[in-house]
Amino acid sequence: MKFITSMTMVDQIIGSAPFVYEGDFAQGVAKAHELGYDGVELHIADPADVDLPALEQALAENSMRLTAIGTGRAYVNHGLSITDPDETRRRAAVQRLEAFLELAGRLHATVIIGCMRGNVATAEELPAALDRLAVSMEYLDQTAAKAGVDIVFEPINRYENNFLCTMEEISHFIRSHSLTNTGILIDTFHMNIEESDMMASIEACSPEIRYVHFSDSNRWYPGAGHTDMVGILRKLQECGYQGVLSAEILPKPTKEAAARGWIEAVSAMIRE
Repeated sequence: MKFITSMTMVDQIIGSAPFVYEGDFAQGVAKAHELGYDGVELHIADPADVDLPALEQALAENSMRLTAIGTGRAYVNHGLSITDPDETRRRAAVQRLEAFLELAGRLHATVIIGCMRGNVATAEELPAALDRLAVSMEYLDQTAAKAGVDIVFEPINRYENNFLCTMEEISHFIRSHSLTNTGILIDTFHMNIEESDMMASIEACSPEIRYVHFSDSNRWYPGAGHTDMVGILRKLQECGYQGVLSAEILPKPTKEAAARGWIEAVSAMIRE
């Protein structure tokens, strides 16, 4: 099987965030290379905070690629959401994502949109929120096309984001609004909560799947929980997916052990 492995990086792990490296990004790239990853997935709140020359140098020196840029920190740290009822704040969220897309274009990376979709306070607010989301995403999809990059939209479980939680819902949204530069990021941890049949969901949504967060049922590295990770890998292969598998997992029992445990487990699965 041909897949691209990626290690998650963030400047600082806050609470129970599922990242395996925190600190200097250039050093993180070198660490990922040392452990045997093909690339890194960067999670930041604002592209303006990135030391771009240092990151580009580290990627080049270690023959690594930046697989994706996660945007959730902009929501967690700064409260920015592309469905915010306040037009000024919603515009600020869209502008922040434009900056993410510009950075991704320079580094040939994918942009992840997950919790920046926000939440709704009541079910009655959902139709209006979806309308605002559609306007934002149609614009951002066109912006991504101009930048020459993809957006991947992530279904997130109901306990973290309370709408568009399943793969089918995201797939329907993408198709309904003709978002040609937007695909689905599937996260096996969220799938284990929201999908009634994970294999069937992968098969049904396979045309839109462009990125994978690969973690076990407890959000540890594969083999530490009860999800059929080998079965998922086989199903992805059957459906023609040969893209990124990313280690968005909890840093347990330690960051080092998690990062090493993930790449060892996934490399063994790929070799089978």
